[in-house]
Amino acid sequence: MPEDLQTIKKHYELAIVGCGPAGLSAALNAKIRKRDFILLASEFCSPKLSKAPQVENFIGFPEISGEELRQRFLNHVKEKEIEIVPFKVSSIYQGPPFTLVSKDQSFEADAVIIATGVSVNKLFPGEAELLGHGVGYCATCDGPLYKNKSVAIVSYNKEGEAEANFMADICSKVYYIPYYSDIVKLDSRIEVKKGKVKGITGTQSVERLDLNEEQLSVDGVFIMRETLPAEQLVVGLEMEDAAIKVNHKLETNMPGLFAAGDCTGQPYQLIKAAGEGGTAALHAVKYLDNLKSSAQKVPAL
Repeated sequence: MPEDLQTIKKHYELAIVGCGPAGLSAALNAKIRKRDFILLASEFCSPKLSKAPQVENFIGFPEISGEELRQRFLNHVKEKEIEIVPFKVSSIYQGPPFTLVSKDQSFEADAVIIATGVSVNKLFPGEAELLGHGVGYCATCDGPLYKNKSVAIVSYNKEGEAEANFMADICSKVYYIPYYSDIVKLDSRIEVKKGKVKGITGTQSVERLDLNEEQLSVDGVFIMRETLPAEQLVVGLEMEDAAIKVNHKLETNMPGLFAAGDCTGQPYQLIKAAGEGGTAALHAVKYLDNLKSSAQKVPAL
């Protein structure tokens, strides 16, 4: 799904990251309340739901398949003229306003709802510790920092090939470690490694990428996943039991940043995700109203 950069403005009241049941529910509530918002997706909307042979506990829809219910969700937002914008968020910088960054551009939002679900890929040993010190998630963003240096790109999808080809023009050496089959197109200067990552090591910055049978001396490691773990999206985001810690208003430890759905922890239930998405949107709207009210009370200089 290519990124449609023409649809993105420089600023929104609200950004919703994720198009599963929580994100779609949040978007519906934001639309009903006539907010200026954007709904972002980086992949197929709710693959987990699409694979469910039957959903039995979603009120009002007895004995419905997951894919049929998913299509009903998508048709609902389409009827409300809500656009799902393809934009893979690589970082969210604390606000307000928050800055949401992809490999190609960025924009601002006064409030954000994270509804990215659960990442199926665990962090590699050393990944969290060396994030920002040689570990990154967007090679084209940080490429100039690695001019004439050695890097490794670990990719779970074919999008990583474009990142690797970009780095081949900058770096002295590029290694590519695919976690998928059927490589499409890689620059001949790139060395493909078939091993699996055992860990990323270094004292103050990345020094080595440990594979099962060899160690690669590198200055940087870029990891291309379909969905980033939530704690890697926002520096300083408080976690609890590998989930985003929220209160009953779905607020995180950062004012203006909300979370909903599976990313907030168990139970991983469809009805819980949809309910949290709507609740997060309602409280985000209240937050935005309070933010606007506070700004109006500030006397002009």
